[in-house]
Amino acid sequence: METAKGKTREEILNRLADRIDTFEKYNQPHSKLMAQLVTRLARRFGLPTPDVDAITEAATLHDIGLYAMSPSYHPLPRPLSFETRLDLWRHPVIGEQQMAKRDASRHAQLLVRWHHEWWNGSGYPDMLAFEDIPIGARILRAVELYSALLCERPYRGALDHEQARETLAASAGIECDPYVVKALLALIEELFAGIERENASVETEATNVSAVVEPSPATEPQSWIQPSQTESSIQVPFDFGAQVANAPTINDVAEQVSVDSNNEAVQQWPGADQSASTEQQFAFHAVDEHKPNELFFTAAPPSHKAPARPAIESLLLRAQSNEISDSYSKHWRGWRGSRYNDKFLLGFRASVLRQIEFRSIAIPYLNEARLDWYLKTWGKLIFANDPRAWAGTIARANVEASAELGEDIISHILEDVYIPRVRLSNPDLRRWFGESDAWWMDNLRSNIDTLPDELTRAQALTLGLQTGDYALSFNEETRELRRPLTTVYWQLAGRAGAGPPGNEHNRCFNQPADEFIKHARADVLFLNLPSSRTERGGAESRSDWREAWLAGSPRSEADETASLAIVPQSKKSCLASIDRMLRLASHFKTWAIECHEPGLTTAQDIVDLIKEYRLVRATYSKDVTEVAGGLRNYIIVAEASSR
Repeated sequence: METAKGKTREEILNRLADRIDTFEKYNQPHSKLMAQLVTRLARRFGLPTPDVDAITEAATLHDIGLYAMSPSYHPLPRPLSFETRLDLWRHPVIGEQQMAKRDASRHAQLLVRWHHEWWNGSGYPDMLAFEDIPIGARILRAVELYSALLCERPYRGALDHEQARETLAASAGIECDPYVVKALLALIEELFAGIERENASVETEATNVSAVVEPSPATEPQSWIQPSQTESSIQVPFDFGAQVANAPTINDVAEQVSVDSNNEAVQQWPGADQSASTEQQFAFHAVDEHKPNELFFTAAPPSHKAPARPAIESLLLRAQSNEISDSYSKHWRGWRGSRYNDKFLLGFRASVLRQIEFRSIAIPYLNEARLDWYLKTWGKLIFANDPRAWAGTIARANVEASAELGEDIISHILEDVYIPRVRLSNPDLRRWFGESDAWWMDNLRSNIDTLPDELTRAQALTLGLQTGDYALSFNEETRELRRPLTTVYWQLAGRAGAGPPGNEHNRCFNQPADEFIKHARADVLFLNLPSSRTERGGAESRSDWREAWLAGSPRSEADETASLAIVPQSKKSCLASIDRMLRLASHFKTWAIECHEPGLTTAQDIVDLIKEYRLVRATYSKDVTEVAGGLRNYIIVAEASSR
């Protein structure tokens, strides 16, 4: 389709992608290579053509939000302060908005938003985990990681093919979906095998043909793109409010947010300048092409040329070749699709809370998303809770910890974890793990119990839960990508930053939600209502094994019954449960109630219920129903009447 200027949409997008690559200081066609690789993978996975098109467009412009922000700190070869890291988290959200302005499909917009989400839930901006991440975003994450590794960056040299391949394989189960990594590795090997054959046929006189031949300096072009000298960077106003309806009617909000409900979490966070001293900077480890983790990368610094760097242009040409099969086959049908699940959107939550004036906050169901990072950065006093043992443990480690675990503690925790004892302390572990993994997890739990400090135990248990999730992320098809659990535990500990220093009075509890609401004292109650559906996906689907491991020993039938969450089976019982919590929460000045549709109740039902107690000030909405498993997210803000 041609535009008014006679150019096709594809030509316009490719030109914009070139400008984005130039801004990011890629000296090779990073975005175009990404687009080719994700297209091949999506087709091999058997995705329908509209979904393939959305993934391809999202890959082409995946960093349009970073280009729109144009932060001065991005190209600097130094660690970012924690506050600046939060500022960087805005770029996928701004990218979602920029894609909407260019009439991209809603699917493509959301894929740009989520192209930095990690398989284990530690990505950004929303900290989605496992199958909660749409398959298109999982493909983008793995492909972007690999494509960036091949390129020289301001803060590191390019990796050669083998280094990049090893780093990609090591990301499986932590940063990337293991199945997507396996499929991408197979595609990469096929592409390089084709390059070898082409080089062998051209250089018939060579006795040893390199797997990848770079262009000679005499023939290599000065630049692979010619950016416009007249076009300026896209300017984005920092309008950080999600769609808000002053009148508390959900229908009005739903109509307004159909296209432009993407403005949350784009404000300039406090402290996002670059004046912070080295002492003020926080460690933040991540396998991230923007700021890599030294634990993962061993490439030469930018001033040195990395050995045997593959020619990106050759890889791109090979990926475009018709000789490469991208037809769907049963061989690649093993990827896990998303079901209806609770996509708790961290960026959306942070945006709404940022607009409320408060000094302290109480959260009855904290779950895993690191809302505490934002609250600590803003200087808020946090009282958090989660009734589930595993979630309460994670919440305590996140909210109260001010320092990482030391190497001596980790060494003690991992001592003799592979040596079986007379019998398992918790034989329930065999329901989820194989024999060796069950012993490893059981011994780890026993070693953690010897730690004298409760907060230190919570931190160690949190790493254990993440390691168990890692082990369960692999099956027979992806088992070859698995690494030893001890290695993974060390790695997770190395990037488990405590975040910004919080208030020394921050506290976390493991109480029934009603009890916590009744006794907590804070300015704001942030109540994210539990799911009213029995099917669980993403991180919630791991609850059973996590709860069993935290028990530390076989549980009695009474204990197991007491730990089960009672899920309402009707609209009436669901509203009755919410009503009970609201009656207990009368002492909070402000309520921020989060809910989802579809469910047993609608957002309008909850608005009507809240209005029986106080004035509804605003309703914020974020709709992600365009993707499998997505829901409509609402946060309803209500204020107590002034006396």
